[in-house]
Amino acid sequence: MSKQAKKYQTQWTTQFYAAAELTRRGYLVSLTFGNAPSTDILAATPNKDSFKVEVKGLSTNNWWLIDRPASTQNSFYILIYLPKRFLKPKFCILTADEVVREIDHAKNSYLKRGKRWDETMEGIPFKSAFKYQNKWNKLPKVNS
Repeated sequence: MSKQAKKYQTQWTTQFYAAAELTRRGYLVSLTFGNAPSTDILAATPNKDSFKVEVKGLSTNNWWLIDRPASTQNSFYILIYLPKRFLKPKFCILTADEVVREIDHAKNSYLKRGKRWDETMEGIPFKSAFKYQNKWNKLPKVNS
């Protein structure tokens, strides 16, 4: 399988995982299928509190490439690590504000070490995401 095909396979798999997990937790979801910039899933609580989700997926220990959010209001990120051999995926849930903080932290860390920071390839280190693992409580509440 080509590197490009693997990238798309991972991205589509993780988007469906995110949509399934949100649905399982009581949210109403709609996949944008690439038709909404920086939004992979439009979601809402049964009470109609809506929010946007950007999904990023990785199947290797690599940098999470994330564009700096244009808006942080009602925007969330679900970063999904999809391990090999059909192990359970790992979900990391961040607010858009947390993404901005993590990008800034990574940038400052790079610059302090004398490394060059490429604004067109922003993101966060692989391990930085896992302090947000399973933090589903950040999303708007679903009243059961």
